[in-house]
Amino acid sequence: MACITGGCLCGRVRYEVERDGAIVDYCHCDTCRRSTGGATVAWMQVRPDRFRVTAGEAVAYASSEKMVRHFCAACGSQLYMTDVEARSVGVTVGTLDDKEAVAPAAHGWDGDRPRWLCLADGLPRFAADPSYDG
Repeated sequence: MACITGGCLCGRVRYEVERDGAIVDYCHCDTCRRSTGGATVAWMQVRPDRFRVTAGEAVAYASSEKMVRHFCAACGSQLYMTDVEARSVGVTVGTLDDKEAVAPAAHGWDGDRPRWLCLADGLPRFAADPSYDG
């Protein structure tokens, strides 16, 4: 098992995640853009037993009926997202300590991507949820 670490901007909340079996992709949906303030966000999705907070405690915000986003209360960094069914944890790739640890393999919600954002990476694109993210 290859564990990688990450945390928020101020360092109060830290986590550890196993990368084996992770699904890594970009999300272009409106909710992800608004919650991060970025044009897109890259996520690393793992089973809940492959993720753990190692320091501090994140604040939860129910961003929809199905998803809960977790932020640092001190600096506001969005660290991870969970689903209400406890099927997966989505870690924001931008909060990993090693920026080269994982790389996205697809684009989800490409139908919501701002047309001025051009990423010519050749990765598969899905207009809404990727087929593996149901």
